[in-house]
Amino acid sequence: MPPDAGRHARTLGRIALALAAGVATGAVLAAAYIHSSFGPELVFEGLFEVSLFYGLAIAGFCIPLWLMLAKLGHDSALAAAALGFVATAVFVTLTYAAGSHDHVALMTYTAIPYGLCGAAAALVTWRVGRLLGGGDYNR
Repeated sequence: MPPDAGRHARTLGRIALALAAGVATGAVLAAAYIHSSFGPELVFEGLFEVSLFYGLAIAGFCIPLWLMLAKLGHDSALAAAALGFVATAVFVTLTYAAGSHDHVALMTYTAIPYGLCGAAAALVTWRVGRLLGGGDYNR
């Protein structure tokens, strides 16, 4: 493997690990919020897995936006948290009607708690990426 290819593979691995940490954090927080707020009647066996899929979809939406922000020099923790909050709140607001559960509207009574989960997930992603040596998007 050429030296550049190895460096790129390591960089992609660090990015994937940071994204996985953030998505897992957001999924755990969202599942915990649903369980604590609405009780066991709205908790189902695959809640964490569904939260992971939502997190992956939100992360896929945020990656290009984050790269644009980073190119503009706005790759701070505050920018990460703001992007995570807004993207999650918008995603939850736009997709709440797609569920088949009788109480889906109740689950999205407010998008703020889910936005806070997204902000925390984005901060974890940002921090893990920094700890692993990522963050130079201007090359």
